Amino acid sequence: MEQNIKILKEILIKDAMKVASFLDFQDLANKSIMITGANGLIGINFFLSLIQIATNVSGINVYPVIHSSPSVFLLPFLDVKGVTFFRGDLTDERFIATLPNADIIIHTAGSGIPSNFLNNKLSSLKINTLTTLKLFEKLKIGGRFLFISSSDLYNGLDAVAYSEDQIGKTNTNHPRACYIEGKRTGETICNIYQELGVNAYSVRLSLTYGPGLSFYDSRVLPSFIRKALDGKIDLLDSGEASRTFCYISDAIELMWFVLLNGKHSLYNIGGTDNIKISDLASLIGKILNVPIHYPTINSSIAGAPQHAYIDINRVLMESKKTKFIDLQEGLINTINWFRQLKNLQD
Repeated sequence: MEQNIKILKEILIKDAMKVASFLDFQDLANKSIMITGANGLIGINFFLSLIQIATNVSGINVYPVIHSSPSVFLLPFLDVKGVTFFRGDLTDERFIATLPNADIIIHTAGSGIPSNFLNNKLSSLKINTLTTLKLFEKLKIGGRFLFISSSDLYNGLDAVAYSEDQIGKTNTNHPRACYIEGKRTGETICNIYQELGVNAYSVRLSLTYGPGLSFYDSRVLPSFIRKALDGKIDLLDSGEASRTFCYISDAIELMWFVLLNGKHSLYNIGGTDNIKISDLASLIGKILNVPIHYPTINSSIAGAPQHAYIDINRVLMESKKTKFIDLQEGLINTINWFRQLKNLQD
């Protein structure tokens, strides 16, 4: 078990070191930085990148906020100098009131896994709306705020690539309305605060994957990896839908750029590897040498978009980022991550 945890830590640190070399982070010197949802994919990787950044930037204080028990691979990082860990329910205003004020708040809390937010609709809605409002009250004067939104806001559009000036066509009775409308309101809150002179930004994140994913994540990519490690991949439908995936370190780099240098209130953040679901299954199957099985009856999740491809030219033009982790390399890293997690489960 100790060896598995050691490998998990090494995988995370490798990605965090890559992120820490992407920008000059001296503006973070002597800043306090709160990260909500620090036990999830985005929060974990923001947190670990800050620990690496702090090796070259002095005076950083990090406040990771976690709802559930910290993952075993995360525990050693919570004892690092400059880190103060908070655990509680961010939908509870009394808990939020106990949190310290911060120079920077990165609000990643709230599950983007459909099976999770569909089973906890009110909580999903609240953490993106009321919690966002209350967290702004914890932001110090002159501070910066980053709200993690979602490309799900484009649900219902038929465009080839969705740009920031577009919005989806779903109604408030859509199966995913709790998530879509919550994210839409969270963005609105950020826009209002920016009008008031606050450095507030939203990012519509699309299909980020990589080390830090939960072993039980039910979304398509981690689900395929988990199934492949058990010997075969079963699809829920024919796999004709397409997705564009973004490796976690690339996403974190771009989000740091937005938070520290953004000129707009809203940015799309995503990858460059567009692939059909069936081809994704085949690629993972090839890497792990397992068969692919197609269903006779469609059992995919209701409300899922047929295609998810966002236009990221705005952030690319400003950040000048040109190099992305390619899908095969990212999958190999993620498979290694899941293999270690599986060993912990067994």
